[in-house]
Amino acid sequence: MAESTLTLKFKGVEGDILDEMVQSGLFNSKSEAVRSSLVHYAIHLNLFERKKLWQKIQRIPPRKVSPKQLEKDLEAIENES
Repeated sequence: MAESTLTLKFKGVEGDILDEMVQSGLFNSKSEAVRSSLVHYAIHLNLFERKKLWQKIQRIPPRKVSPKQLEKDLEAIENES
């Protein structure tokens, strides 16, 4: 599986949309919103069949987060505000 790391700067309307996607609770982070949007766009362009893509997603093991780490992460998010 390929991996890419990007640094993106969103200004104006695009930045506002990205902020709203996270602030509304639709996504947990801007990175998650961008990844999801990329997949949605690829599906829209018929680059992926939905069924095959979902099967591929389901094969990825879920991330394991300990209750202690989750508590730390939540505290960090709350402190950002």
